[in-house]
Amino acid sequence: MNRKKFTTALIAAMTIGALCLGVAACGGKQPEPTETETETTEITTTTTTTAPTTTLTVWSGPMATTEEVTWKETKLEAPATYYVKVNKGEFLNVRSGPGTTYEKVGALTRGQSVTVVAKANGIWYKTQDGYFISDTYLSGKIPN
Repeated sequence: MNRKKFTTALIAAMTIGALCLGVAACGGKQPEPTETETETTEITTTTTTTAPTTTLTVWSGPMATTEEVTWKETKLEAPATYYVKVNKGEFLNVRSGPGTTYEKVGALTRGQSVTVVAKANGIWYKTQDGYFISDTYLSGKIPN
């Protein structure tokens, strides 16, 4: 065989061998598929932002009370509107009975209006909602 035919035959054999590598049609064995396990973990991040809130309680109508009435009340001729006169930044406590020993049920801010319907124990006003505030911190005029 001459050199040119030999080189052409060799190149053809190498090309066919490369094409048949691992293929069953060329007498080779087809490679076995391999399995790989992949574990996935999903991470979820949740960000919650809570804005601070301030809630002022609005009372309407008589509120239920668990206090036993042990004081004397004098009903006013007509309901009267007064304004809270405490220092700026301070609050006036609203109580369940006419005295500082009774439970604090709320607070009023400077200049807030309140309607009173009775007087109790000399220095406490009863609000239209059935709670008590000291007359020391009330005024007929809105404070500056």
